[in-house]
Amino acid sequence: MGKRMLLLIVAGLCVCAMVYIILPKTLMTRSVFKAYKAMDDRKSQLPMLQNATHQYIPVHAMDAELVGAFRNTPTNHTEINPREAEKLSKLRQEMLCRLKKKVPFSTITRKQAAKDKNNGVLPEESLEKLVHFNSCAVVSSSHALRLHTYGREIDSHDAVLRFNCAPTHTFEQFVGKRTDIRLINTLIPHRKCGDEFWSENSTIFTHGSLVIRNMDGINLEPRGVDAKKDPHHAFDNLIKYRKTFPNRSLPFIQRPRFGQDIKTEMARFCASTGMCEKTKMSPSTGLFGVVMMMHLCDWVHVYEFVPSNRDNTTLIYYFAETAVRSPHDLHSYNQERTYVKTLSLTPYEVINDTGVVLIQGLSQTRCG
Repeated sequence: MGKRMLLLIVAGLCVCAMVYIILPKTLMTRSVFKAYKAMDDRKSQLPMLQNATHQYIPVHAMDAELVGAFRNTPTNHTEINPREAEKLSKLRQEMLCRLKKKVPFSTITRKQAAKDKNNGVLPEESLEKLVHFNSCAVVSSSHALRLHTYGREIDSHDAVLRFNCAPTHTFEQFVGKRTDIRLINTLIPHRKCGDEFWSENSTIFTHGSLVIRNMDGINLEPRGVDAKKDPHHAFDNLIKYRKTFPNRSLPFIQRPRFGQDIKTEMARFCASTGMCEKTKMSPSTGLFGVVMMMHLCDWVHVYEFVPSNRDNTTLIYYFAETAVRSPHDLHSYNQERTYVKTLSLTPYEVINDTGVVLIQGLSQTRCG
């Protein structure tokens, strides 16, 4: 009788163990399937979803191992001081939580401008409600990208963000060929790449979805859209764009105050840490893109925004061999690089060599 009872107990424990191991995987599979199906249902709404390869992989199966490797790698040729490492980790967490709480991301919707006679040029839904990605690439326009061959790696991400007039044709080996989202500033097409913007056959602006950066140039009032503070007439151009290309997907406009909130948060970081000087200059479109993708992605890989030490030229863009850097910065580049470098999980010496920064997305950030 004792042996029989013992066998029954052992058998029961085996069944419990199997349930413990198999059931979570089954539930995870169902969850992944539902998320994948939901994205399939949205593919008709956004061209980025038709181009992107969405990998619904649990975080622990992908970047967690990479993150762990970065955290265990010294930031220079000597082992990092554990106390300093702890302080840096705490600071990074505080920065992530402040971005999550103080710099929310959304885009202007048709409903928000319901009383505006031109509200038909606005999408019905905000961008962050339509998409979310696991791994994303933010590709700067830096000339230093010509000194790497990141093309295939960049295209392997679930979504690829590019900026302004940056092309891919003939530069695929350096920057990849996919574009899922393109963030443009209000100078387009006012002073930059106007021919490409209005071209029926443009290979730059016909791929992926357009997002217009907003440094409070486009605001909302009870009666509709207020663009009086935008000297480059971005909203008027959007109306013209819609009439010229009625079959293209509607561009998104970042919410009012998004740029100002980024500027305020970066100024607070510089003042509170003493790691950079406070500046009155506005953030670059590049920083707008990094913060936006931190909201849209679980993991953000940023290419040559924080420059590597590979490029010793004065050239600016990978696609223009004549444009040189101005001695007078128009944006807060130095502060931005310090800010992004501090957010990074990548060791500094790796950034110096590769120009690639890994940042944890805000969906992965747990705040009190």
